[in-house]
Amino acid sequence: MTQKHIINNFIHKIGVHCESSALRDMFEYYNFPMSEAMVFGLDATMGFGFFDKSVNIPNIENGKSDTSIFLGGKQGTITPSSLSCRLLGITLRKQSFSSEDKAWKESKKLLDQNIPMILQVDLGFLPYINTEENEEIHFGGHAITLAGYDEDKGITLVGDTEYKDFQEVSIEDLKKARRSKEGPSYLHPNNAQYSMIRRPDGKYPPLAAGIKLAIQQVVNNMLRPSVNYIGIQGLKKFSNSIINWKEELKGIFKSPFSSKETSLSKTTFELVHGYIETWGTGGGAFRKLYTTFLEEVLVHPEVKNGPRAWEIEELKIVEDVIPMVKDSANKWSKFAYILKKAVDEHDEDCINYVSIDELHNITSEIIIEEEELFTKLSKIRI
Repeated sequence: MTQKHIINNFIHKIGVHCESSALRDMFEYYNFPMSEAMVFGLDATMGFGFFDKSVNIPNIENGKSDTSIFLGGKQGTITPSSLSCRLLGITLRKQSFSSEDKAWKESKKLLDQNIPMILQVDLGFLPYINTEENEEIHFGGHAITLAGYDEDKGITLVGDTEYKDFQEVSIEDLKKARRSKEGPSYLHPNNAQYSMIRRPDGKYPPLAAGIKLAIQQVVNNMLRPSVNYIGIQGLKKFSNSIINWKEELKGIFKSPFSSKETSLSKTTFELVHGYIETWGTGGGAFRKLYTTFLEEVLVHPEVKNGPRAWEIEELKIVEDVIPMVKDSANKWSKFAYILKKAVDEHDEDCINYVSIDELHNITSEIIIEEEELFTKLSKIRI
């Protein structure tokens, strides 16, 4: 007998970041409706990381090149210890499988019990995602939700960040996306899926206290990094690296997310622009999303009047910091725009049409501003 099951009361809403929007959809299903910005803030992954040749990590370019660069406006991804889940009294269960058939079998079991999931997939195998000039792009760190299936039609229903409705993906395409070995090994999906279980007693900490804990974790991300390539130290490392771009960005390079070969400077500019502005960041290296979170904190009824309500002085700190985070976000966007404009207008020769001093000065200003704003936030005590 052909099987079919769709979780009817599982809702997908458009978001800006794949992980936080997927968590948002899951939280609403488990009776914790909130904005994506609040989810992002509670998960406390906002930060900064910069990785280049000097950092001993798996090479961004499949190990085939001696040059790599990655930067991000957040630290960490969805894990069973995700803070947002713990603050809501939710256990996040992760399962990984060596076989895509076994993975699909286990996914069906959960769906049949009305348990939705977050899946890690390679977006290059999702047929509804269109790329420019049909370029094949692979990224195995993408998160989607799984809401149902129909074996008679051979399809699944998935929720994806920027798409309004659930998308139909064939069972076989979904298997390909989940088992993909394209791109760097640390981004391989490994048939991973995440499901949620609420505490039997339904207890969780007061939200006002949880928000403080989440903010302090982000402060630690930025001001107390364990290594010199994350947080403010990572920002300084990135800023200093820009000084040598004219020399370092010579030659030809193959994009880590496609098969296209181009100048190293063009590839780097495109990557950095994407990391900051367009690839699921919400703009401004996630700072715009974090600004919205802080704006919500300022007016949240539980923060102002609920259990463990904040003091007026603590709310004033957030009020003072919001314009600073917003300004930092705008500076990040300006930095990314300069790179994109150079590529759009000068293609392979883009490195010769940017001011290294201007780029370095922008990041230097960001460092000063972010060090100050996170120091201010550190005064909000748990």
